[in-house]
Amino acid sequence: MSNLQLELKMATMETENAKRSLSSKTASLAEMQMEIDLVTRSAMDANARVAEGIEVAESAKTDKAQVDELRSKVAALQEWAIASAAAKEVITEENKMLERKLQEYESTLGESDSKSEPSSPSSAGNKTVERHLWTQASSLVVGAGTVVSREIELGDNKVMDFETVIMRWKFDITPNDQDIHFSILKGKVDTKKRKDADAVIRNRVVVGGGGGEVQGTFAVQNMCTLFFSNEHSWVRPRAIKYSVEAFAIM
Repeated sequence: MSNLQLELKMATMETENAKRSLSSKTASLAEMQMEIDLVTRSAMDANARVAEGIEVAESAKTDKAQVDELRSKVAALQEWAIASAAAKEVITEENKMLERKLQEYESTLGESDSKSEPSSPSSAGNKTVERHLWTQASSLVVGAGTVVSREIELGDNKVMDFETVIMRWKFDITPNDQDIHFSILKGKVDTKKRKDADAVIRNRVVVGGGGGEVQGTFAVQNMCTLFFSNEHSWVRPRAIKYSVEAFAIM
């Protein structure tokens, strides 16, 4: 009985020790769980801050892109305003020129028609003479990335079988440091069909003050179509002041 009581006490002590060990391990586990929860919460907060930072950065990039776009639009509007002002000035000059021509015409009423006389005889060694038919002058504004056309008719001018019609053209550009792509197509040509039309000049790069002389422009429908292309520019418009003259050469 003494041995059994001693063994019972030892078993009881071992049970108490096991309970205390279990309680200690349970407390350690709870503490570890609290640490895990704290680390998890900190990681979640950090991820949230990172996501917020990314969103702010992307928002800043978007705002910068919008600011750059607005600046480019403002620059384009400023260029357009400059071109429009230049076109207005050109139109005013043309009106003055037309008024002078009208006064000259009224002062010469009753005189003989001077068109039948050669306007620019050549040298004595060359019998070629030319007869001035008409002069047309106008202006236009070609927006950035666009194409503008003008139709030119030969009109009712009588041309003899032994005469050849030539057309001389010249124009100025504002801003004067820019260029334009210039084409002369035979006949009346729609903008969408200009690539398939018969061309006298096609996509020639011309700067302000440019000009030239061509023939065969009125071979189709007694008219031609001028094209001013600013498709290569996406910001700056062009103000064009141009004039064309027709001559019958013998």
